[in-house]
Amino acid sequence: MTRPLIGLTGSHELRQSAVPGVPLQAVMLADDYARGVERAGGLPVVLPYLADEASAIELGMRLDGLLLTGGNDVDPNLYGQEPLQGLGTLEPERDRLEMLLVQVMRREQKPVLGICRGMQMLNVALGGTLYQDLPRQWKGKIQHSQKAPRNAYAHTVKLKPGSRVAQCYGKTAIRVNSFHHQAVKDLASSLKPVGWDSEGLVEAVESEGRWPLVAVQWHPENLWREDEGALALFHWLVEAAASRAADLASSGM
Repeated sequence: MTRPLIGLTGSHELRQSAVPGVPLQAVMLADDYARGVERAGGLPVVLPYLADEASAIELGMRLDGLLLTGGNDVDPNLYGQEPLQGLGTLEPERDRLEMLLVQVMRREQKPVLGICRGMQMLNVALGGTLYQDLPRQWKGKIQHSQKAPRNAYAHTVKLKPGSRVAQCYGKTAIRVNSFHHQAVKDLASSLKPVGWDSEGLVEAVESEGRWPLVAVQWHPENLWREDEGALALFHWLVEAAASRAADLASSGM
């Protein structure tokens, strides 16, 4: 059986090349994302930054599913706000690519898993807004940029019973890691909250309709080796992608 093809986005960064004075643009992504997809039975591919928008759309059409990964901040201009104190590094090229891919996935009803920035980007792409910097804008006191190792647990998240995320974890209270300073503020109308920290900050969302979409604010790619619930999120994406691909094949598309 052909494994579903899962596209992974990464940061577009300027790196020093082997040739002095010649900068190198590179797509940067931690291996844990791709290995999580592979472990769950999918075939991961890290997506390039293509110059032609039509090529990016065609690439999105060929994917069976999409994983929006963590990274730098989302441009507040995309949700109608001016940049505020505390806003971090922006990647306009990444914003454009991911906004485009989200629309392709939505139109084709192909599954998407968002992780950290990926959850924030999904909310913005679908019409929501963000807290640009939690320490300045959020009332809570929980530390969301932990100082512990990436595979250590930081705080508790409560999950909505019956949600896809709760089904993945098999319970409604979990411990997660946390490496973010932005978060969902106004939720897009096509999304619903299914996870919160103890102070009410949204930590997980899903689609309101039939579109298979799940997004979490924590980093399951750093936890899946020891955490069955974290691995189950990757299984959800791969299985949903395989199911959608089978539906398209049976319809002759």
